[in-house]
Amino acid sequence: MSDIQSEIIKYIYANASHEISEIGVSTNFAEDGLLDSFAILNLIMTLEAEYEIKFQPHELADPALRTVGALTQCVVEKMK
Repeated sequence: MSDIQSEIIKYIYANASHEISEIGVSTNFAEDGLLDSFAILNLIMTLEAEYEIKFQPHELADPALRTVGALTQCVVEKMK
């Protein structure tokens, strides 16, 4: 799980719309304005390709998946 979380955090740092000092499990990358909709979609597509998983459209609309921790947990569950 920590590898997945690290990849998500690394992606946010590399693609954030503004500088941020710290990203943690509770960081909401959408509400905090770190990633725009294109960057979020690209993150999802990257996770799908990297971990051979698939997100359903209704999952992407879930506001809970906008935090690092929740997105990490979702990826872990999909890999089972």
